[in-house]
Amino acid sequence: MRRNTDLSLRGVPKQEFYLQEQSLPVAEASSLHIDSTDSSRMKKQLSLIKAMAQLSSSGVTVYDLHKKVHVYTSRNFYQLFGYGISENQTEVENEVFDRRIHPEDLKALAKNGYTAMKYLMSLPPEQRMFYKMVNEYRILSKDEVYIQVMEQHQVLEQDAQGNIWLSLGVIDISPNQHASEGVKFQIHNFRTGEFINPVDPNEPETTPLTVREREILKMISDGKLSKEISWLLSISVHTVNTHRQRILEKLDVNNSIEAIYSARRQGLIG
Repeated sequence: MRRNTDLSLRGVPKQEFYLQEQSLPVAEASSLHIDSTDSSRMKKQLSLIKAMAQLSSSGVTVYDLHKKVHVYTSRNFYQLFGYGISENQTEVENEVFDRRIHPEDLKALAKNGYTAMKYLMSLPPEQRMFYKMVNEYRILSKDEVYIQVMEQHQVLEQDAQGNIWLSLGVIDISPNQHASEGVKFQIHNFRTGEFINPVDPNEPETTPLTVREREILKMISDGKLSKEISWLLSISVHTVNTHRQRILEKLDVNNSIEAIYSARRQGLIG
């Protein structure tokens, strides 16, 4: 899930948390607990996903929230949508996918991804695997015309601390190719069949970040600690931490991981 998917969230009291590279509960990137056992799990999952993709006409990706890249992309993405990638390319940036999405749909997708992530992170870790985020939106086809597609994302793996680590994305051409009425979005519990609408219609729009806040958040996303940011910007550590807390409050998130994820999906940071 690029902005797809890149997806993961949690409900935790508002305190200094870490932005796990793209979607989870402000610690630094090192807060993701990935060990050799997890690496073995990834290899096993990728092997299974690749086998599944060989039998499917869908475009399939696996997104690593730690590395912030797609670690697997099936060849159907190129065949269906004209992406310049191959199955042998092990790391694909989100921007490769984003630049083919209709500009009017991109912002809505970003908001949907954050909303889904926040909902998932409010659930116990063992229940997060039972949900799919489903979006329908416009994307450029290999013929360079916009077509309607349906994309599904779900949690594939979590680390030892319950942080969302790998997510699975599956995209198909939608049977509905009529004029778009905007992005369609829903969260589906495939264990119970229940459809979830976590969006609060009375929720105010996210307050935009200041230039300084964006600058600091970008440094956090690059793995820099508050002490390093303080030295680079010639400000006190206390000031850096104050900015970090305001970023969390403005984006209505619980930690740095969520903040990074939300800001990227809204186009606030690269």
